Amino acid sequence: MIVDRLGVISDEVSDDFIEALDWIQAEGLKYVEIRVVDGINVANLTDDQIERVRTEVVNRSLHISALASPLFKCALDPSRPVEAGDRFGQAEESVDAHFAKLQRTIEIAQKLGTSLIRIFSFWRERETEAYADVVATHLKKAADIAAQHNVTLLLENEASCNGGYAFEVASLIREVNSPNLKALWDPGNEALGVHWSYPQVYNEVKDLLAHVHLKDAFTESGGKPSCVPIGSGRVPYVQQILDLEREGYQGLYVIETHYIPPGGTKMEGTKQSLEGLRKLFSYPSLTEEKAELLNVKVFENRQIMGAAAAVAAGTKIKELQSRKDNVRIVFAAAPSQNEFLAELVKQEGIDWARITAFHMDEYIGLSDDAPQKFSQFLCDRLFKMVKPGELHLIQSSSTIEQECQRYSELIAAAPIDIICLGIGENGHIAFNDPPVADFADSLILKPVELDAACRQQQVNDGCFPDFDAVPTHALTLTIPTMMSGAHLFCIVPGSTKRAAIEQTLRGPITTSCPASILRTHPDCTLFVDQDSYGLLQPLQVSRRGEGHA
Repeated sequence: MIVDRLGVISDEVSDDFIEALDWIQAEGLKYVEIRVVDGINVANLTDDQIERVRTEVVNRSLHISALASPLFKCALDPSRPVEAGDRFGQAEESVDAHFAKLQRTIEIAQKLGTSLIRIFSFWRERETEAYADVVATHLKKAADIAAQHNVTLLLENEASCNGGYAFEVASLIREVNSPNLKALWDPGNEALGVHWSYPQVYNEVKDLLAHVHLKDAFTESGGKPSCVPIGSGRVPYVQQILDLEREGYQGLYVIETHYIPPGGTKMEGTKQSLEGLRKLFSYPSLTEEKAELLNVKVFENRQIMGAAAAVAAGTKIKELQSRKDNVRIVFAAAPSQNEFLAELVKQEGIDWARITAFHMDEYIGLSDDAPQKFSQFLCDRLFKMVKPGELHLIQSSSTIEQECQRYSELIAAAPIDIICLGIGENGHIAFNDPPVADFADSLILKPVELDAACRQQQVNDGCFPDFDAVPTHALTLTIPTMMSGAHLFCIVPGSTKRAAIEQTLRGPITTSCPASILRTHPDCTLFVDQDSYGLLQPLQVSRRGEGHA
């Protein structure tokens, strides 16, 4: 998606400029951003050094994305105590000195063939709002100078500056009101700060930005935030980049990882971020369709399908955790979920201690230590590995009426954020087989009798040796409970599910195929492989139909 618009800041790779350029070229990137060259800040380069930079970049068929200058990383008034941050080799200087440096940096940009210059908003005052007008006045002066030379200044959100957060950067840019001052959006910088909440923070600047930096951040419980490789932190980069592209962003994406692995090098840290970014977008679907409201993604095989679903679910979890203290998730237990669960435990940046986990159904009549119990299935493949903060399992060996009341109260205690589910061979979701499915069920959890097709599927899946060994009854979350989840991820591989998928997508919405109701959910994505989807062809969905069977 973004491969032709991807670059990296050179000294994030190596302090040796030539070594950095060689690595950038070898990795197939198109752009390099200049901040420090062989220990010299870009704003301090001589004409001879500038020509060398230009020649080396051109010789490798690279392009300069921008100058990542330290302009206006200085105090408005040196007599006042302020925050401070990394100046990347630039001495502390006065505001007047920075305006003089602006003129020189514009000359350097023009010599290097770029019209974009990164700037800041002065070291952060203790009373930021009291100096907002002064900051805006200086930025207006800088934008006027930039306009004279047809360059664009990029105001970056950095916590050590007065424009430390998205809402502050947006306010300053709107106050200046110049086409020559745009936002440099760094979601990683925002995630390192105290106001992180996606997508609200992005919405502040999405109409103002002209450049994007990529880094990731993670905060250990009770600890300080720190930079981590892209894909392993709290920034939901799949959603962020999809949002950028959907909003029409046509600028560049530049990696500024700020991460060095313990005992490692800058290059290794940047490589980990690059690989993390590539991994996030490495599971392309063969085709995507829409069945009424239902999003359908078709993948080559069940391994790729499971990995893609795990990335999507993991991204949503991280997005929700950026604005919620606790995320409530219901999981399905079935062999169809194996690949998904195996990849979900690998997703980095999820704070499982802030997740309350449930499962959606359980057999009645099995012993507590039976390997076929769905609670055991999920504990072995997920819960024992990630250790959610709260885990609620259905106790089918208890008195049925009491267990239905207990578990229903747990489910009803707060809205369910995410449900990860499958679809049965008979079209069931959870254990809502066609004979017992009810789209208007008033219950949350209920006992049901399993139909013959459902029981035979358990044999087909290798869970039981023969039909008679399969329990005849189970407890299940009802269809309205399943549909109450805010975000649904439905994972359905395998040729044995093809008829059910056909009816789910193309048949009438009816309890004869309970999964057909998913076409009415406002945020449900169905992940299928070629075996379960069948021939790749446009959907021809029949009219909503028969109501309750």
